[in-house]
Amino acid sequence: MMGLLAGLISNRTWISEVTLCLLFGAAIGPLLNYVAKSELFGNDQYRTLQEVARITLGIAVMGTALRLPFSFLRRYWRDLAVVLMIGLVLMWLTGAAFAALFLGVGVLPALLIGAIVAPTDPVVAASIVSSRVADEKVPAPLRHLISAESAANDGLGLLFVMLPILLLTKSPDVAIKDWLVHVLMWEVAGAILIGGAIGWAAGKLFVWAKKKPYSEDESLLTIGVALSLTVLAGLELLGSDGILAVFVAGLMFNRGISEIETRQHHLHGAITRFFDLPVFVLIGVLLPWSGWMDLGWRGVALALALVALKRLPWWLLLKPWIASLKRREEALFAGWFGPIGVAAAYYALLGQRDTGLHDLWTITSLVIFVSVILHGVSATPLSQRLGARLAGEAKQQ
Repeated sequence: MMGLLAGLISNRTWISEVTLCLLFGAAIGPLLNYVAKSELFGNDQYRTLQEVARITLGIAVMGTALRLPFSFLRRYWRDLAVVLMIGLVLMWLTGAAFAALFLGVGVLPALLIGAIVAPTDPVVAASIVSSRVADEKVPAPLRHLISAESAANDGLGLLFVMLPILLLTKSPDVAIKDWLVHVLMWEVAGAILIGGAIGWAAGKLFVWAKKKPYSEDESLLTIGVALSLTVLAGLELLGSDGILAVFVAGLMFNRGISEIETRQHHLHGAITRFFDLPVFVLIGVLLPWSGWMDLGWRGVALALALVALKRLPWWLLLKPWIASLKRREEALFAGWFGPIGVAAAYYALLGQRDTGLHDLWTITSLVIFVSVILHGVSATPLSQRLGARLAGEAKQQ
């Protein structure tokens, strides 16, 4: 019901569905007393939200992997390397600097906050670049770059989140060793290898099964969801990065299936939407209003600085090395649309659980709220503006 209503309002206004769901959750949150929230989320509200966020991210990155043309990855893999290996690090350090400046926290807590808000959220990004207006007005390479970057850096963000967590909870020598051996080699590199192998095998099996007369057209939707949840759960049991593994599995699965099946990739959008919208309602319900009041103007200033300046300057700086960004206007568009959402919620709750820093959710939820509102209401007008600028340049030529 909420999804249908949000879709109807979104089609008639500039407000995205994700923004509407967050506002709906924020509106009903204060109306629910503690007992109602306990019945809804269980005894550990934040643990429940963390697991819902993890599942949502897994479904979202699989949807992104299935929508991405593999030809884009072959042609623009250097662009992704630049924005992931350089851009993500710069955004992490910038976020940490802002956290230290506005909140006055120490180096390690600042690095943790910076790592939490560094990844671009694939759920909000998908709602922006997959809209009808974006399809018509925003160049395909730019849309694909934002989608690929948002999905990939969610899994890679674990590298930057775990480093300050380990340094806060263990001695420096043990922390660095654990980060190199367990996080880098197993949780990240291992996830890439395992996810890639599962996706490759699933693609081969799908092509083989599709040739059989009893195969159904809807099987791509079924296997996409099953692959997402299987990889996510399996890697969780193995103690590796399930979110990154799901994305890599989706890419390899996408590569393995025939061109005839790519026309069905829109089917996955239906199930991703089913998962995307509820998590923002849940985030809205659990917004810590009293904690925000305690943060005061510093929290608002931090959120605005992160949304406006964490990403935009670096994308403009890196534009000469990103071939898919043809014009300065495209770099501005990509630099602005780095939404902070479900991924930040997941990492904030992970960090809060492991370190005992209870303000992490308060800080991160405020940043999420500001980001979803600003990016949600600006997506349509800025997409239209970019399309008009590009159309004007084409006419002049």
